[in-house]
Amino acid sequence: MNDDRGFTEEQTRQFTNGLLQELRKKGYDCAFDGKIIKISKNGSPMMSLYLNGDYKPHNTSVSDNICEIRTIRQTTKEAYENYYNGKPLGYKNLTRYRSLAAFNGVVLAARMENDSSCLEYVTWRQTHGNTGVESGNYFSDYEAAKEDFASRAGLVNRYKMFTETELKLLHQGLVHLGANYPHLSTEQMINVGKLIEKVEIIVPAIQARSVQEAHGLVAEDGLEI
Repeated sequence: MNDDRGFTEEQTRQFTNGLLQELRKKGYDCAFDGKIIKISKNGSPMMSLYLNGDYKPHNTSVSDNICEIRTIRQTTKEAYENYYNGKPLGYKNLTRYRSLAAFNGVVLAARMENDSSCLEYVTWRQTHGNTGVESGNYFSDYEAAKEDFASRAGLVNRYKMFTETELKLLHQGLVHLGANYPHLSTEQMINVGKLIEKVEIIVPAIQARSVQEAHGLVAEDGLEI
């Protein structure tokens, strides 16, 4: 049996399991009845998500969450489609991996974890003569793997990109600036706040720590303004 994505029944099962895992990584509670994923967070119902991408909001006040959920589904769908359409690498001991993309001597590949149906991603450099691969960087996050591939393959200038550690340092500096320089104009404070918010969206760990601090789960680090 196929669905409207062209997945077989087994592929649909794997995709659904992968989607449920990605949603739970982001802190969402999911209940799946075989047709609909009912999604909530912290006890608040968010939406019903159908496997074909249709959805029914249950709380219009959480539009940001709904956008995030739809983005997670779209990204997961892209990853699984690329995996199913990818060709096996063919190298010895790497037959379980399928190539998702290759450019400039760098390969982005993925393999399916047998038990969980989740995908593991890796970027490799091809050896001279394309007889094998080396120097693998491994990821459980599809977007992170794509970014690493783009950087290693020279598709983007890595000096224009920030690492997670660098973004956290920038976040700390921006918060310090907003908290300790009261002479900043209203416009400057608004711009600093927008930059802080943008970094927190890129690096969810920063926002997650703020939530933990608010609930007394970790010690205050003094980064809030």
